[in-house]
Amino acid sequence: MDPEYLKHGQSKPSFLQVSGTVSQWSSLPKDLLITIEEEYLDLYTDKIRFRCVCSSWRSRLSKMPNHKNSRLPWLLIPHNHGITCGFMEPLEKRVHKLELPESGEKVFKGSAYGWVVIAEKSSSIYLVNPLTKARIKLPPRSKFPDVRKYHANKHGKEYLLWSLSLISVPGEYYSVDSTGVRNDLLQKVVLSSSPTCSNFVAVAIYGELGSLAYYKRGDKKWSVLHDKAPPYKDAIFHDGQLYALKGNGQLMVCDIGSYPKPIVTEVAPEPSRTPFGDLHLVESSSGIMMVQQCFKRGYIYEPSELYIRKTTSFNIFRLDTNCRNWYQVQSLGDDVLFLGLNSSIAISSHDYPDTYKGNCIYFTDVNYNFDLEGTGRGFDEGVFCLDDNKIEPLAAYVGDSHEVWPAPIWVTPNPY
Repeated sequence: MDPEYLKHGQSKPSFLQVSGTVSQWSSLPKDLLITIEEEYLDLYTDKIRFRCVCSSWRSRLSKMPNHKNSRLPWLLIPHNHGITCGFMEPLEKRVHKLELPESGEKVFKGSAYGWVVIAEKSSSIYLVNPLTKARIKLPPRSKFPDVRKYHANKHGKEYLLWSLSLISVPGEYYSVDSTGVRNDLLQKVVLSSSPTCSNFVAVAIYGELGSLAYYKRGDKKWSVLHDKAPPYKDAIFHDGQLYALKGNGQLMVCDIGSYPKPIVTEVAPEPSRTPFGDLHLVESSSGIMMVQQCFKRGYIYEPSELYIRKTTSFNIFRLDTNCRNWYQVQSLGDDVLFLGLNSSIAISSHDYPDTYKGNCIYFTDVNYNFDLEGTGRGFDEGVFCLDDNKIEPLAAYVGDSHEVWPAPIWVTPNPY
């Protein structure tokens, strides 16, 4: 099928004559839709596009099978604060044009199960499915536990936040502008499942201490999950439970469903050598991994003084579930990792021998360098190969890469 269908909501006229109204197209009988899929659509990506034409088609067709390509990430490449996007499909190596619902000063704060977490300067947080354009609201940033007051019209001092730092006095609070809160005090949001599921849960890493908050379907606000130092760096849902990683490498498991409040217990202590840099938590076929992302930092002075950082290497640690500790490994084997603000993804290169090489990490920027917007300087992203410890460019952009903002994010397409 023609990739432009994603933009215009049309199917390729090689097997159907394009005519009639939208309502006529949406009324095609189930038997005909099934015949079209079985006779004309062999590629998994075409089956995804077919289901994205309209909600009535999607409801009449069976849900996507558990295919190996269902975990293959595409790269969502935003332009103009995400108003328009490119969606790069790795197997066909094509970039599809998309428009996300509504405009605004938005940044990405996570992605999982085909949905992208978007935060706006206005305090709004919501989920968007880039394929179907479906949108689901989450409670806004103003409904987090660290917010004392929020005044949308108080420019530059929209938030009054409780101070939770180790040196603060109990009851102390301070003011922050909405841009600062959006950029720096909402680090990441992870999802337990597709938000269309009845038991859906979202967990956010937020605030000056990297605390955890959670939202369950129907809640009006975010609730405290854990706010004890050191700060959390990443979290994943694994076997129905939330695993959260602290900045010192300590791994915790959180029982959100316990009453009267969530129970947080240690799974593995910090390693004997405390890791530094960014830490990622990854679920793979061989178990849970901690990935340490190392940087070099510095300043540039043209055209103005800007703080920058660039990734230099990665270190891999696997969880020993019997001894309940981390041990370092030198290779990922056949695995390929995709890291960034997305919920981390691991796939086997055996499934995609013509597309991906094993023992590599594909990484995107996590939006630390917000001051780089409009400067023409690129993001901290690339492909790190553990075989030779070298970083190659992430070849993904079509057109002027300087127009890309905010940083791209990995997304596993899902029309449901």
